Amino acid sequence: MNATLPLFPLPAARLGRAGAVLLLALMLSACSTFTKTDSASAPSSRNLLTQSNAGGASPRPLASSDDPAAEGLKLARLLRDQGRYEGAAGVYAQLEQRGSLKPLELLEYASVAAPIQSPRDNLALFGRARRALNESGVTLTPAATVTLCNGLGRARMALGQRDAAMQDFDCTLAADANNVAALNAKGVLLDASGDHEQARKLLAHAWELDPSDFRVLNNLALSHLAGGDAQEAIRLLSQADAVQLPTLKLNLAFAQVLQGDESAARKTLEGIMAPALVPQALADFAQRRQRIRDGAPVGSELMAASRHVLQLREKEANGHG
Repeated sequence: MNATLPLFPLPAARLGRAGAVLLLALMLSACSTFTKTDSASAPSSRNLLTQSNAGGASPRPLASSDDPAAEGLKLARLLRDQGRYEGAAGVYAQLEQRGSLKPLELLEYASVAAPIQSPRDNLALFGRARRALNESGVTLTPAATVTLCNGLGRARMALGQRDAAMQDFDCTLAADANNVAALNAKGVLLDASGDHEQARKLLAHAWELDPSDFRVLNNLALSHLAGGDAQEAIRLLSQADAVQLPTLKLNLAFAQVLQGDESAARKTLEGIMAPALVPQALADFAQRRQRIRDGAPVGSELMAASRHVLQLREKEANGHG
């Protein structure tokens, strides 16, 4: 989820400097990861039903209430539905250690634990779920496939495993061609690899599907900015709300400086930071504009500008502004 964006983007690990900024929205942890259509909260178990390959029999009902495993699963789901993911994940973990989780329940556990675990732990857990599902001989529903493939893709993307992550998001899109989370993620990966035209097609399609997801808008705008089209980036980023989406407004101000409109950039920055700090931010942006003109990648300069503004805000908060 959906969780709001952090104030400023974070650097993406193990990626080229020019491409790194294009992964920022997905690295929130995907994440933030991620986009809301991929259910930032864990999916209900109702979305994870499968049919057996052997005879198409329906999944067996849970054991009676005197079964400890059934009671544990009931508790885990109750905590999940209350948004208490850490507690729910702890119960699922105990059930897994006891061998009490069926393959789909292991996938359920992975989706619940994803927001609170490291990408490496998520990759391991979703990997265990995939192996268990393959060994069980069941056919996943499209919803379960999306949960599995997006979970793997999100973790691999955060770890810088771009090629494998691309395959995972392709897996999602094969099951659901209009999955906004996968379209967004694949667009970011394509942009980072230099395929800007195809990236923008996917990102634009994702934005059409869900105009309320401003993280997709941010990625689309950054793609245009990295390609030298500051005017289009400004047009897109101008749609963002300064209070709810300060990261996008920061990117807008940077694009305005690149376009030479420092007056507009000043007004934009005043909406997200103390007016006394704006001249320092603008001076830093101007220096970075010159570096870009001298050949520096737009992405790395934007990340550096974000860090500088964050430092200014931290100094102000600590009373040293």
